[in-house]
Amino acid sequence: MKPLIQSGAHVFVDESKSKAYYVAASVIAPADVTAARKSIAALCRSGQRRVHFKSESDGSRNAFLAGAIATGMQTRLYVARNMADKPARTLCLERLLDDLVQSGAGKLVLESDESLEQSDRRTIARHLQRLGAGGGLLYMHRKSHEEPLLWVSDAVAWCHQRGGDWIRKAAPLVQEVVDCSR
Repeated sequence: MKPLIQSGAHVFVDESKSKAYYVAASVIAPADVTAARKSIAALCRSGQRRVHFKSESDGSRNAFLAGAIATGMQTRLYVARNMADKPARTLCLERLLDDLVQSGAGKLVLESDESLEQSDRRTIARHLQRLGAGGGLLYMHRKSHEEPLLWVSDAVAWCHQRGGDWIRKAAPLVQEVVDCSR
């Protein structure tokens, strides 16, 4: 099996904070970004700026998952349980960064949450420096309506926090679940 995160890969990250802290990192090769972005954007219903899984009907969720699976994107879920959100996010991001640096990923895009951006930038810069990889990974925050590929991470994170049959439905998008709990 080829590794999830290929050298130069683009990684799109969103989280869910219910029951546990889930950081979903959806991965795609740079050559496939444009086609996947177009396919995912086409799954947004008329009049919507974005797909947000917690606000969608079950029918829309099922259709979105089918479309996302067709793009070939794969997701690694980082999960921290039984801890407050801030340390859980830091732990999950650091574990993700370890994997990105080890694989030589090229770009990290996190869903923008203005209350977290400054902390994220500090965490990322500090951890990349610790890893000796300060300039090798381009990272940025984007609003969900600006980057449709973030919707895949949102969907996978939501399905896993929701549980039950939703985990099975999202399974073709998930290559691995990493337990980051201490």
